This record gives sequence, C-alpha cells and structure tokens, in this order.
Amino acid sequence: MKIAISITSTLKRSYSLILAFLLPFVLLTTGCGDDDSEARPQTIVDVAIANGYNTLAAALVEAELDDELSGTTAYTVFAPTDEAFAALGITKDNVSGVANLEKILLYHVASGTVNSEDLITGEVATLSGENISIDASALTVNGISIVEPFDVPASNGVIHTIAGVLMPSAPNIVETAAATSSLSTLYQLLGNYPDLVGALSGDGPFTVFAPTNNAFAGLLDAIGQDDISNVPEDVVKRILQYHVVAGAALASTDLSDGQTASTVLSNNDQITVGISGSTVTVNNATVTTADVEASNGIVHIIDAVLVPGLEESILNTIVEPAYFSNDFSILTAAVVEADLLSVLIDPAANYTLFAPNDDAFEAAGVTALEGLDLAGILQYHVLGSEVFASDLPSTTGGFATAVTTLNGDFYLTNNSNGVFINGNSQVQVATNSGGALDYNNGVVHVISRTLIPAELDVVGIATNAGFTDLAAALEEAGLVSTLQEAGPFTVFAPTNAAFQTLYSALGIDGPEDVDPTLGAGTLESILTYHVLSGRVFSSDLTDGLEATTVEGNTFVVNVGDAVTLTDKDPDVANPVVTNTDVLAANGVVHIIDAVLLPVDTAL
Repeated sequence: MKIAISITSTLKRSYSLILAFLLPFVLLTTGCGDDDSEARPQTIVDVAIANGYNTLAAALVEAELDDELSGTTAYTVFAPTDEAFAALGITKDNVSGVANLEKILLYHVASGTVNSEDLITGEVATLSGENISIDASALTVNGISIVEPFDVPASNGVIHTIAGVLMPSAPNIVETAAATSSLSTLYQLLGNYPDLVGALSGDGPFTVFAPTNNAFAGLLDAIGQDDISNVPEDVVKRILQYHVVAGAALASTDLSDGQTASTVLSNNDQITVGISGSTVTVNNATVTTADVEASNGIVHIIDAVLVPGLEESILNTIVEPAYFSNDFSILTAAVVEADLLSVLIDPAANYTLFAPNDDAFEAAGVTALEGLDLAGILQYHVLGSEVFASDLPSTTGGFATAVTTLNGDFYLTNNSNGVFINGNSQVQVATNSGGALDYNNGVVHVISRTLIPAELDVVGIATNAGFTDLAAALEEAGLVSTLQEAGPFTVFAPTNAAFQTLYSALGIDGPEDVDPTLGAGTLESILTYHVLSGRVFSSDLTDGLEATTVEGNTFVVNVGDAVTLTDKDPDVANPVVTNTDVLAANGVVHIIDAVLLPVDTAL
C-alpha cells in the first residue's frame, strides 16, 4: 500500500536518522590508504550520502536532521533502500510531501551502537518514542529483513540496511496536523477550541478535509483581513467544523462524483465531492494530497478553505467586513438580533452602509443591545442606493445636508474638516468605487459613532436631560409649543446652573421675574436668542461664524481649544459649549454653561 504524501515539518529530524544509517555504506566504498588516516571521521550522515541512499539522504536534508546524526552521540540506524522507499511511492523528489516524515525516520533509529551479532530478540526503543521488534535469529525488524550491507561502521554508530520502510503507528488527526508543516495554521487554530481537539484526538472515525496554510491565506485575502486572529472565534470554529465528517473514514476510493456528506457543523451543512478524471474536488477546493492515514480517520489535504453556506452568502456583501472582524462584533450581533441579515445580504440590493465598529457603539453610549429598537437603529445607517465617497454631498460654505436612510434622514457635513454625520460621527473610512469595501450589493463606509435616530423634539430633549430651568423659562415665555413645531431648530441650551447664575446677578428668583425687572418681552427675547433656524451641527461651526438667531440679533462662534459664543453683553463671560449635537426630531441641541444675552444688561 502506498503512503500519503504531504508537506510536514517533522521531516528535518527524520533526515538525520536516515543519514546516520547511510554513512557506513560510504565507509565500504572508501579506501584505507594512508590518506584515510588524515581524513575526518565519517559520520552516519556522511556514509548515507556517499553510498547512494538517495531517498534517505534527501529526506534527512529536508528534515534538517543531518546535524543531529553528525554529532558524537552513538546511534544504530536501520536504513531502507531506495527501492524500499519507492515501494511506498516515496522518492528523493517528493520527500518534502511525506506525512509524518520525522516520526517515520526516527522510528528507524535506536540509541547506542549495536552490531548484528549483538542484536537480541525483543522490543527496542527508537527515537520516535515507539518500540521496534527485533528477531535476532531471523535478522528481521518488525518482520522486515536486515540485508547486506549491515554492520556498516560510522564514527558515531552503525548502519544496518533493511529491505522495507518501518512504519510507526499512525498519529491521530490532531497529531497529523501538528506534524505537517503545511497544516501549521490549521493546527494553531484547532488549539483555540479544546472541544475540537478532544474530539479529533478521540476514537473517531473522522474524515477531515485539511486546508493548507496557503489556503487560509487565501481566505484572509477574500474576507479583507490581515490575520486570522482578527476573525471572530465563533466564525472560525464554524469554518473548522465544516471541514470534518464524523462517523466515517472516507478514503479517496470511497468518494464519488456528486457525493454529499453532512459535517460536524450541522446535518444541513454538507460538502459536495466532485471527480473529474484524476482530480478530486470538495466544494471549490481541490484535493492535493489524499488518504493521509491517521489512527482515528483519514485526512485529505486541500488547497482552499471550505466556507459554510451562511458565510458563503455573506461574502461579497456589505455585511462581510463586520461579520469577519472582531472590531464589529456588536454590529454583527445587532444585525442578527434585529433579523436584518437576509435583507443586508440580498444580492439584488444596492445599499450604502455607514458601519459603526465596537468603539463607535461605546462612543454613543450603547453598552447593551437589550431594549433598543435595533431594526430602527440599523436601518438608520443604511441608504437604499449606492453612494461612493466621491458622491457624498459637499457642504463647504453651508450647513449639513439631509440624507435619506431606510429609517428617516440623517444630516451629513462634508467640508475641509472631513465628513460628519449628525455632527459627531465622523466617516473614518470613505470608500470609492472599486475600493476595499466596495461589494457586490453595495458599499461600506466606517464611522466613529453609532447613529441613533431622534425620538424627542428639542423641548423633550431639554426636559429629558433634566434642564428644568430652561423648561420653566420656555413655559413662562409661552415658547413650548413653538419649539415643538416641525422647525428645524438649533438650540443652545443653558444648564440649570447657568440660569441660576443669571437670576442671582439680576437679584430675582426665577423666570417669572425677568420681564418685571428688565422690561416686557425680555424673557422671550433672551430665549429666542438661543435658537437658530435650521440644523447647525458642531461640524458646521467655524471660527468667527456670525450666527443669526430667531430673535434677530447675532452672536459670534469662537472655535479654538474650546468653542465659546460672544453675545451682546461685553461684561459677562462668554458661554462655553460643553456638549454638542444632541439630535432632536425637529433639530439639534448644544449645551452651554451660561445664558446668552442679546443686549448689554449692564450686569
């Protein structure tokens, strides 16, 4: 029976062992003249290389075992001939693909120097950790004959030629992955899931379609990730489970064209086999090395990662960058919870998604998804058509532009400072046609703060925020109903402390005393001096901007380390804007720490 060929990291140690037994043959072909006494000692490796054991020598070099078997430690090597290797389909040209090569080679090496006359019938430990069985009278190892030349001396041991290759017990599937250099990524990923390692180290039987390191690199390229650690662990686990068929060790001879098999992921997640001539495929992957035998099943090495149906439906859609990235775990969870996945992966759609990452949810104060209108919030991030970065409306010299989403309008500022939505969410990654985030069913832009649709009007915002003095003043001036109209309005809302400071300066108790003290209509004038017509977000404010208020007078915006407002009373400190861009259904609210005064009050 031919053994499977696959790339393995264990080749290096195996090479050293094989070289060890070949060195004696070199000695057989070397003369014993006076010059020999001055030549360096011939190690096991030297003997192997010099005596035509081509396959063994190549294996030792590939496995980087030559240094180990060229030292001073003594070994006894049972060395297969080239013909013995060839009987298993192994030649000097394909040793790099022999599965478990290191273990195989070490299984041919015992410690110490033991000549044929000193062999004792029984079990002998090898460097592989397993024993070989010696029959001294028949001169066999595991039933394989020791043939001439034997007792070939080397400076660090002895070589006995054997007519076959000694095969150690097959490793389990996890050990096979560990011993195969081209499967190092697979082995690393399995280590993140103790339950999978436990299962695949158990009795089985299993059939595993094992993607190479290059296959995983191809997957990362397809999903736009630089490292597999960036992909959520639950997604990686689903993908790994999709490569395992439980309950059967399916050799290549057991596979047929069109055959399907359920995977460990679920009964509904099936793989499909294709056979065309000598080529065997599984879904979109080609089997490059078949029938790698393990103690608990069979491994077929493939050149691409198998992607389950769910993940396949997400690829090349606007959901892809969130689903396959740890940075967007909250967005992914929200999409699933809101039952919007099928909508957003619709291949016939043409969306624009403004995608908030996990930091963006935190910036918006969203710490849990429970109790939120997730569908409404998510739809507020999606436009019904594809809008690339170059097509975003410019607002240079003006104020925010209303943009219609699947759940109402948001307001976009696009000026020299960048692109902002509702004032405080910056577009951090803006995608143009053909860019990394341009997908089959739309385009994705990444934003710095999750967008929350407004529910309350500007009066409701003030009341809900506990601005009781502002609410009382609006009530006293009869402005509540006005500011509950469609607007839109921009309100600079003084805090309770700001009103109390004003009342103390005037020597009055509250809003009902303003007009009697300063004249009829003063309270209304002061309040409307805090209101602009239209939505003016912080992203629209520029240094020196002269803002015309509903009251008719203007104040000046000063943008520096802080944003301050210069009103008409030069003797009172300019109010500082302490919070911005509280979106209302009919406008936007900014918080200030002092009351704006439309006239010089002589305070």
